[in-house]
Amino acid sequence: MKKIGHWLLVVVILLWTLFPFYSLVVTSISASGSIGDLVPEQLDFQYYREVLSAGVDGIWPYLLHSVIICTLATLGVLLISMPAAYGFSRLRSKLGHGLYLGYFILRMMPSLALLVPWYFILNSIGQIDTFSGLSFIYFIFQLPMGIWLMKGFFDSIPFELEEYAWIEGAGSFRTFRSIILPLASNGFAVTSVFVFIYCYIEFLYASIFTRYDTVTLPPYIAAFSTPWEIRFQLMLAAALVSTLPMILLFLLVQRYMVKGITGGALKY
Repeated sequence: MKKIGHWLLVVVILLWTLFPFYSLVVTSISASGSIGDLVPEQLDFQYYREVLSAGVDGIWPYLLHSVIICTLATLGVLLISMPAAYGFSRLRSKLGHGLYLGYFILRMMPSLALLVPWYFILNSIGQIDTFSGLSFIYFIFQLPMGIWLMKGFFDSIPFELEEYAWIEGAGSFRTFRSIILPLASNGFAVTSVFVFIYCYIEFLYASIFTRYDTVTLPPYIAAFSTPWEIRFQLMLAAALVSTLPMILLFLLVQRYMVKGITGGALKY
């Protein structure tokens, strides 16, 4: 009886979680005007044809912009968070602990509170509506999370491995490059996926700091809602298509994600 109740709870949670996605799919393939039906009366894929077209309303340029910006931000976070997290993990002191906690002050502040300062900074250096401008903002916001995730993984690597390497004559840099980095590859996968997802779905800064040349997916999808009409089917079709890169990313790093989560990247 207890096992039956367990499976019933699992089924209820799955239905609760997957129903919005099911509603998204059904509405996006329903004929115009058929919104909110559990079963579509008439299938119509014209919205996908319009979204996937090469015209003005096509999703491809905006998808490319999102991938470029998110990739730049993710690479920047990984490049800085790896040595920083390793230092915080191994060089433990009151000063280091204070600096480590100081990184999270930025994460504690609402993104809206920093919108005006970021606007003046990027406008003064001519970085509004550029790939580097928006990716740099994402890099700054996600660096604390990258350090936190990577530190948790470095903490799970036995310090004795480094001592053995030092006994054999390896220096600190070579030990980090040859021993620590290969062991932390699963942590890199976890960190990169989390950072990429945040950058990929972020809307506020993307809608303010992209105008014409670097518009990303969230503002593109939101643009189907105007003061005169809300084009639900096109919006939902674009949202569904926009999940494809994330599905592909998860398929590529799924094995490393599982090992990273169980191995300590999200231990803390």
